[in-house]
Amino acid sequence: MSYTQYGTVQASDFNTLVGSSPTTAANTLNTVWATGGGSAGYGQTPISTVSAGTTVAASSQWSNLITYTSNAAAHQATSIPSVVAPTAGNTISYVTSIPTNLVSIYNNRLNAASQGATTSNTATFGTAWSNALTFTFTATFANGDAARYFFNSGGQIKISTTHPSGTGIDQLFNNLASNIGNVFLSAPSSGVATIGGVSYNGVTKINGGGNLPTISTNSGYYGLTSSNTTIFTQTASTGPSGYLASNITIVAKTNGTQGTHSDNGNVITIYVVWDEVPNGLSASAGSATTMTMVFPETTILSNTWGSSTITGAVAGS
Repeated sequence: MSYTQYGTVQASDFNTLVGSSPTTAANTLNTVWATGGGSAGYGQTPISTVSAGTTVAASSQWSNLITYTSNAAAHQATSIPSVVAPTAGNTISYVTSIPTNLVSIYNNRLNAASQGATTSNTATFGTAWSNALTFTFTATFANGDAARYFFNSGGQIKISTTHPSGTGIDQLFNNLASNIGNVFLSAPSSGVATIGGVSYNGVTKINGGGNLPTISTNSGYYGLTSSNTTIFTQTASTGPSGYLASNITIVAKTNGTQGTHSDNGNVITIYVVWDEVPNGLSASAGSATTMTMVFPETTILSNTWGSSTITGAVAGS
């Protein structure tokens, strides 16, 4: 029997709403709230299913279904109708909002109302250069699921760049580095995730200016592969005549699937290449690139993505 108006709630009805654990079934609570798979799953404590013929407890199982659905919606900033949990000893009645609320939190699963702490690593080239620089960063999670939970819960990786002010080629790279603004790597391989009220594709430039960059918008965490993918390129808009083809390019990859729940790797490698075109003019020491990890909030969600490490280095001439 399905969960319908005037019907008696059966164990199978409850199990259909919460889903098994793990499960990837759309529009079920455990898919979004617990392990899930791929771009669904925050890694929170699942609700257990009940055996056929078992009473669904109003004060625990049914109440948890309502509470965790509400918590997921609050994390996402998803507006859903309020549902009041029944008290112990009372009959569980049909509420049409329960299945529709589950559809809403599933559809909005990559959204996040807010974010948490940040950690950064800055690599700086300490001498003058006249050819190209390659900044290499890695973000490493404990396992594939930890990376999934990070991105699924609203975590992001941000890239920013700076160069000392000056004239000539220094003016070019100072302006170009500023014009990059902040480049964010988010979860999506298509569509957008709304995080902190801002819509993000898989790769999104925020702030900055200059020439219109080339962005691989669908190359978020779930859109990357274990091969290098150029996700962002911006060319210079001011500077010495003949050098406006100079550019900053961002390339990314993962180490590929590591677990059993459709992750896309637990190590993300990002290369940020500063290229002087043509070579020859001497740019001052101090060119710098920063990778920042912006972690999900932990007011509603428990930290299931764990700690992660960032390494950064730069080489060039």
